[in-house]
Amino acid sequence: MARVEWVEQRLQNWARWRLTRGGGVLGYASVNLLAAAMPRDRDVEAPVPTSDVDAAEIDDAVMRLPSELKATVHEMYLGANTLRMKLERLSIPKATAYARIDRAHRLLADHLLARQDRSRGERERVERLMRNARPR
Repeated sequence: MARVEWVEQRLQNWARWRLTRGGGVLGYASVNLLAAAMPRDRDVEAPVPTSDVDAAEIDDAVMRLPSELKATVHEMYLGANTLRMKLERLSIPKATAYARIDRAHRLLADHLLARQDRSRGERERVERLMRNARPR
């Protein structure tokens, strides 16, 4: 598998955002008080906070994927079933699912990096205009 690690992290955060948004007040997940009172395993890491802006950016990028990749990403990251059940729902073998996820990672990385480059270029252009507009 040739997954892009930073894309994987952002997709994990996006999945948590998608699965919990709207469950509570102001977009925060509602809390299950019974589960919150249960003792926790000390080795479990706290989830990384997810910003709505970051998650919405990934959500937009996922929506731009070709339909078979979008369906695979949705099922693999948002589906609540076992891997076997997810593969059955997609009607594809495991190797195809992994190949699609790898391809989605590459396309998402390309999209996000291009967007970052455009933003950087626009920021530099505005800063240059501001420098040139200052009285000397």
